[in-house]
Amino acid sequence: MSDGTAIAFLQDLIRIPSVGEQEETVAERIWEFIEASGKAHYFHKQSIPYADGREELVLDVGKNADAPLLGVSGHMDVVKAGNEKDWTYPPFAATIKDGLLYGRGASDMKSGLAALVVALTNVAGTNLPNRIRFMGTTSEEVDNGGAAKLAKLGFTKDLDALLVAEPTGFKTIWHGEKGILDFTAQVKGKAAHSSQPELGKNAINDLLTLAALTAAQAKVLTDKTDPLLGHATYNPTLIGGGVQVNIIPESGYFRGNIRSTPTANNDQFSQALQTAVQESKKQGVDGSIHVDSALPALASAPDNPLIKQLQAILRANGYDTADVIGGPAISDASVMIPNGFPFAVFGPGNDTNHQVDEHIKVADYLAAIHLYTDLFTHFGAGLMEQQN
Repeated sequence: MSDGTAIAFLQDLIRIPSVGEQEETVAERIWEFIEASGKAHYFHKQSIPYADGREELVLDVGKNADAPLLGVSGHMDVVKAGNEKDWTYPPFAATIKDGLLYGRGASDMKSGLAALVVALTNVAGTNLPNRIRFMGTTSEEVDNGGAAKLAKLGFTKDLDALLVAEPTGFKTIWHGEKGILDFTAQVKGKAAHSSQPELGKNAINDLLTLAALTAAQAKVLTDKTDPLLGHATYNPTLIGGGVQVNIIPESGYFRGNIRSTPTANNDQFSQALQTAVQESKKQGVDGSIHVDSALPALASAPDNPLIKQLQAILRANGYDTADVIGGPAISDASVMIPNGFPFAVFGPGNDTNHQVDEHIKVADYLAAIHLYTDLFTHFGAGLMEQQN
């Protein structure tokens, strides 16, 4: 397949504004690309409805039922572009300038998604020592709901390893990732005229008391160091309360985001949040904290078979051995596989994710296609270096 065809395919995907929607359009474009390659008959395709206009795509290649099954995953949604006037080039135009392709999702993670598809098309119909299952997911940037649905339907239960093509770059491979816990704190007060505050109860003052106690309880856990993932983090990220400047507020809330580790896990943070609530009640605060969603930290052996194969492929292609680390964020792996399962997060990209002027080096995207093609060609048949 020509570089120009592969680049045009990535541009097409970026031009679809799949901001929590239109993943079905992305899935359709992926299948159109495969059909145009003339290799669609080598693929077993399954379309999984998620919501209106939102569809997941599962593609299987390889027919030897006894061969190892490698799962590869990429999400089809992107975050909002923000103020589009701040962008040098329109965020959904997929403009190429000086070897860089600009656009929302260029790094996170339509370049990884497209590279998986092109590589899979490259090897379809060849004598593979494995089977490969591609999973294009929805809603990763919100709640990982699409990946969770695929896991619930059984698409990950028979995998031997899982690759998630998030943008790590080629110098690092994740073999672990932090967990996440989102929560909402709410406080009740009593409204009154601001000239007579004694007749009311200021919910914002009480909210600040609860917030301070929550931060103090969380600090006990964030001070702990995990040998793989480092420190957990705690951050209040949303706050609100009151209805008018001259009314004592009768309610208030704040939301927070915690990134947990095995050393400071979600259960411990949940208990810390409730301890803060109980301490606040002693100060007259009528408050509560509710956990909205939680995913546990995840880790695999740093020398699992998939990572060994990736390292061999990197070296065979002239790259240095990658640093195998615990990642600071979460991926769809967190809801697809159990702790300890062989997995790796590895894909083209950089640190412009979720930023204005997000971009990818075109050369990195093309290199990822080559690396993934080698992975699909050799996984399950011994390390590439041993075969060369």
